[in-house]
This record gives sequence, C-alpha cells and structure tokens, in this order.
Amino acid sequence: MAIAALCLAPRAAAADAPAAAAEAQETRETMGRIFEAMRFLLPLSLEAERFEDPARRERVGEALALLERSAAELSLHAESQELSFLHLARTLAADARDVRERWAEGYVREARQLVQIMTETCIACHSRLPAERDAPRSEAFLRDEEVERLPLEGRAKLAYATRNFAAAVVLYERLLAAPPPSATWLDHEGYLDDYLELSIRVRRDWQRPVEPLAAFARRGDLSPSLAEEVARWRSALERLRSGSGVASLEEVQALVGRSADAADPRDWLVEYLQASGFLHARLEQGIPTGERARAYELLGVLESRIGRSFWLSQAEAFLEAAIRLAPGTPVAARAYELLDDALVAGYASRDSELPPDIQRRLDELREVAGGRPTGGAVP
Repeated sequence: MAIAALCLAPRAAAADAPAAAAEAQETRETMGRIFEAMRFLLPLSLEAERFEDPARRERVGEALALLERSAAELSLHAESQELSFLHLARTLAADARDVRERWAEGYVREARQLVQIMTETCIACHSRLPAERDAPRSEAFLRDEEVERLPLEGRAKLAYATRNFAAAVVLYERLLAAPPPSATWLDHEGYLDDYLELSIRVRRDWQRPVEPLAAFARRGDLSPSLAEEVARWRSALERLRSGSGVASLEEVQALVGRSADAADPRDWLVEYLQASGFLHARLEQGIPTGERARAYELLGVLESRIGRSFWLSQAEAFLEAAIRLAPGTPVAARAYELLDDALVAGYASRDSELPPDIQRRLDELREVAGGRPTGGAVP
C-alpha cells in the first residue's frame, strides 16, 4: 500500500480551532459507531457456534454493515492525522470491507476470524500513546452478561481493544498468575507482550509490572528460556524506574545499534516499547521533516523487531514514510534496505515470490531512496 503525499502531510496544526474541534467531534462520533458495532461482534466472534448461528445472521449483517461504513468514514477523518493513526484507520477500513464481503458471500467462518484479527488493529491504535483515561463506554460493555462468561483471555483482549485499560491490566495479571492457560501458550499468543505494552506505552507504569512478572516466573510451567527472558524484562523495568529510558532520537538510535546483534529481539522488548512510545509521542507533537523521517525509520526498525502480527505490519508503513520524507538521504537508504529485506524474507518464508504490485512498489521506492523523483513528491 503506497503512502501518498497527502498521507505524509504534517498534522493540521495551523487549522483554525473551531474547524479542528468540529473535526475531532466528528471523529469521536465515528469511533463511537465503530465501538457499537464491535461491542456486538467481538464477543460473538470468540464463540463459533454463536457467531455462525443462522438466527443471528440478520443482526450480524447489520453490525458488519455499520462497521464497514464507520471504518470508511474514520479513514477519511484520519487523513490529517499522524501516519500511524492513518495507517491503522485504513487497515481497519480495509478489514471491515473484507469481513462484510466474506459474510455476504457465505464465508461465515472466515468472517469470524477476520473480526478477531481486527481486535489487533484496535489494540495497536490504542497502545500508541499514553492514555489519560479509559473510554466511558467500555466499563458497561465489560459487565455485559455475554462478555462476563467469556474465557479470561478473551475478556482481557476485549478490555484492551475497547480502551478499558484499568480493567485490562487487572485481567492480564489474573491471566498470568496461574495455569491454565500454560505459560508457553500465553507467550506464543502474545499475552506477555500485550501486558508489557499496556503497562509501558499506555499506562507508563514501570513499577506495577515487576511483581506480576515475578509471580509469573514462579509458575512451574515456564521453560528455562522464557524464565530468563522474564528476568531480563524485570531488570529492564527496574532500569526504567531509575530514569534510564530514551529521551531523544539520538538515544533511540544508540539503543537500536546496541541491540542489533541480539539473538532474540524480545530480550529488548521493554526498552523497545519505551522507545517506540517516545517516538510516537514526538511525532504527535509535530516535528520538522528531517526528524520525522528519522523517527519513522526508527519506528520501522523497532516494529520489525517486535511486531508479531502478520496481518498488521506497521513496519512497512513506517519505513515507506521515512523513504518518501527524506529521498536521497542515508535515512531513506537504510529504510529501503530494511523494507526490501523484510518483504523478500516475508514472502520467502511462505514459499512465495513477491507479487507484481509489491515488486513495482519496491522498484519505485528504490528510486525515491536514491534521490530520483517519481512524481510522488512529499510536500
């Protein structure tokens, strides 16, 4: 997916306050409609029998149609926003269209799985920046009878996806406390990553996760390698408490360099989450083009190391943004090299060659990275 010049324009800071306030209100109303659709679809998608029940078909179809319309509206509102929000809004809109089409064509099981995948998009959007408060709608949603009878891991994901962060952190801690599920399953399914992301990027709380991770480490079902990883995360949290987190682009660059040779990038998960949170916050503040390009390049590197969703690769969007913002510079050259390597390796891992449209996109970006204009100049 190409990042057009409009997508890379700085946030409309110069817009008059009334227009900006009106646009923000429209965005909130649109997100409210998305919430209403998802509050029905998400819990249902966790139970195949209920989601696929013919008696619910009409209501599910209505919710999917509402979701598709509202997600499309959100992607339009997002065009004046920072790239990561725009990318996620467009991803949500594309997924909402796909899931509604799958449902209409009778591929009910695929539609249910796509609804669950959309949870990751919601979480990715809500976890970019610190949150001062929870979403008011979410608290009542979690008390819904159908939600309360879901498995603990399902409720934890739903709380996170619907911005009830206070409830989410409690549910994740209960999930980590004792089996079932097994420690290995929690790790493979990303619940440890979710919990650290929620604590570090959203709540900016370096203290609270230390003891829950210590309790998790005392479980009898941890592998030796996972136990070592948890110990490293606890040590990193202690260092953050002492004020060792990154606070400049130069410090993020140094962190990326120090950790480049790590056998397992997740050893640096705590530091990477803090660094990516810092970069997202800097981009939201509105910074000069050169700094924005560096910030996106670094976000692309970090996301390529800790991103865990094949369906939601933010690294590609970040790296493309860096290339288009700084054509013909070392930043663009580094971003292109990483993007090329990541795409080729990704398709090779699935025994597949690059599709023609992806190859054309890479060819264009190679020219941009080398400083050759392609007609898509960034303002």
